[in-house]
Amino acid sequence: MGTIGPKESEALAVDIIAAGGSYVEAPVLGSQPEAEKGTLLVMVGAESDPREPASPHHGTVWPLLRALGQEPNIHFIGPVGTGAAVKLALNQLIASLTVGFSTSLGLVQRSGADVDKFMSILRASALYAPTYDKKLQKMLDRDYGAANFPTKHLLKDVRLFETEAAAAGLDTRLLAALKGVVQDTVDRGLANTDYSAVFDAVAHPGE
Repeated sequence: MGTIGPKESEALAVDIIAAGGSYVEAPVLGSQPEAEKGTLLVMVGAESDPREPASPHHGTVWPLLRALGQEPNIHFIGPVGTGAAVKLALNQLIASLTVGFSTSLGLVQRSGADVDKFMSILRASALYAPTYDKKLQKMLDRDYGAANFPTKHLLKDVRLFETEAAAAGLDTRLLAALKGVVQDTVDRGLANTDYSAVFDAVAHPGE
């Protein structure tokens, strides 16, 4: 259920099946509040869809998945490795969206433009993502607090995504820059804070 690379998940499946077990990958998107409410987004990778009665995982794994996420939120992606790939892709967006927003917000502040007006325009546009408002006040206050998903975990995922992207033949220059920003954030002593702390590295690089 953690965030690991597709190849690592495939290797685990081979070892577990060889030992007589069965393997289903089910990484989730969401944090403690969603887990407590059973509304996590679940990405399933297996040889068959556990929701199907004919699946060997229907009687064992499916009830566990339904405890994590309501049925519309449980997505069968495909064979083992595909669920892990989708989860990594989503976590890369956490980094890129947050660093991108931090950069825009930093420029707005430095220019003297009104942050509220900037946000009003952003919310009315196709560029808006709800995570911006979730992280805005933390960035404005530079108070990143305790975290359900800390910066150090984001760094781990960006590193892993960069490795997988390179292996897939993708251009990783942007990922290298993202990794550098998140690493700088960790080096500032913000490893255990909310990942919105990347704003510090982006908007206050000389401090």
